[in-house]
Amino acid sequence: MVKNTIAAPDTADEHVSSDTSKALFTANYAVRYSETGADGRLKPGAIFNYLQDAAGDHAALLGVSSGDLIQSGLGWVLHQYSLHIDRYPSLNENIEVRTWRQTHRRLYELREFDVRNGSGRKIAHAKSSWILIHLGSRRPLRLDRNLPALACGCEKDITWTFRPPEVPTRIDREALLPVRRHDLDVNRHANNAVFVQWAIDTVPRETADGCSPREIDVLFQAEALEDDFIRSQVCRIDDSDDQNVYLHRILHAETGRELSRLRSSWR
Repeated sequence: MVKNTIAAPDTADEHVSSDTSKALFTANYAVRYSETGADGRLKPGAIFNYLQDAAGDHAALLGVSSGDLIQSGLGWVLHQYSLHIDRYPSLNENIEVRTWRQTHRRLYELREFDVRNGSGRKIAHAKSSWILIHLGSRRPLRLDRNLPALACGCEKDITWTFRPPEVPTRIDREALLPVRRHDLDVNRHANNAVFVQWAIDTVPRETADGCSPREIDVLFQAEALEDDFIRSQVCRIDDSDDQNVYLHRILHAETGRELSRLRSSWR
């Protein structure tokens, strides 16, 4: 039974609901033309946006969305992400995103996702870890002292299985890119999906034209702000059984500080 409708959509291709316990949340989408690539399938960055939207709507139901927290000078920052994609959905295909959350060591907000097609078959799976910060000091905060009781009580078990991507030993390709106003989110820094797009856009054309990223692991370390320039670096792992595995680094162009590290597997 659907208990809550978070946003009564004005289009027929998106619907959001939660179950009665509020621990498991579902959101339904239809893949739109603007979200597909040259192959007619959903773009990798769009998948991250779907997951982020579902997580945000679930957080709003629990009273801990970015909009709720910013009033108290608090905000969420993404720490790690692990995404596995079995199949990319096509234009106009209906998909369902299921998500649930759990706190970990009082500091990390873990969130897990299943993505299913119209017949209920799982086509993607993801895990993420988030940190609650004070927006002024940028310092992390304990969840049990800063989240409402409703949020702390609506949990489902999640196992910590993140693997930080390795540091690339060389640079095969590099791109210098600006942080545009369009890249920013409500926290006024580049959104997490933008980091992923910066990384996969540096993968060589001979790989990108015939393959898609099926596994993406991300470690977020620092912010990228408007008018910054970043360097997106990539190298292929030579000793991998899968020759289409790449290591990525996103660096602040001026300071050289590492902002993010990623690993992507293509097939």
